[in-house]
Amino acid sequence: MEKNLYFSVIIPTLNEEKCLPTILTSIRNQTFKDFELYVCDGGSKDKTKQVFEKYTTGLPNFFYILSTKKSVGYQRNLGAKHARGEYLIFLDADVDVSPTFLEELHISTIKRKFSMATTWILPDSKKAIDNLMILFGNLLSELAKEVNRQFSGGYNTIIKRDIFWKLNGFREDLKINEDHDLAIRAFKKGIECVILKEPRVVYSLRRFRSEGTIKLLRKYTYGQIYNLLKGPITRELFDYQMGGDAHMLRKRKKPDLIRLNTYLRGIEKFEKKITELFKE
Repeated sequence: MEKNLYFSVIIPTLNEEKCLPTILTSIRNQTFKDFELYVCDGGSKDKTKQVFEKYTTGLPNFFYILSTKKSVGYQRNLGAKHARGEYLIFLDADVDVSPTFLEELHISTIKRKFSMATTWILPDSKKAIDNLMILFGNLLSELAKEVNRQFSGGYNTIIKRDIFWKLNGFREDLKINEDHDLAIRAFKKGIECVILKEPRVVYSLRRFRSEGTIKLLRKYTYGQIYNLLKGPITRELFDYQMGGDAHMLRKRKKPDLIRLNTYLRGIEKFEKKITELFKE
């Protein structure tokens, strides 16, 4: 009989040879060892598979699965079907975590006994504007719970395996927001998505850099409004490609700091007060 594990880490990929070494190295170096890893690839044309093999040689609980579909929801579900862990942890290929990430999560599952959770995030740079934007994102996730629209990003969702399948996993027909949809369906079933302040995940802002911050914020806003008024997004509303090459192909744009500061003005001023409000 196969041994059950505590965590199953699942990462969907598509042409992620540049980002994958970072997260694989971090997962490989975890202080907590009772876990397995599944990289579920959507048919990469670059060296994603070779990178996986290079960084996981000799590690028996690290698995590469080739998906028949290029769909982040499908790929996550595919990994979950193979998983043996009590908890599933869905991460994106471009994030990073500390060596104690799983150990801290393990302690939190015992202390807080949650069925579903996500964590606050950190920016992948030290720029003040990036830190401000990430702070804003963390606070929005907290505020979303207050208006019964709980949030859990696919870049970091932790959920009990049996609860995940009771919710029928991620919806594979959605073009965007399949992670938000899972959290909202969980809420409707009375399952709280706990937001942990620690451990945090380093969140990649590469999409903001490649598309332009204001342009991407407009897409997210439009998507959220559409979702609220018309329901889950099952058709292409705008260009939102998956995969590392999508960011490399676009002309890199510098954020319009003046316009962005218009969106975020006042947040930095109240940062300390608001952070105190949400302290545990």
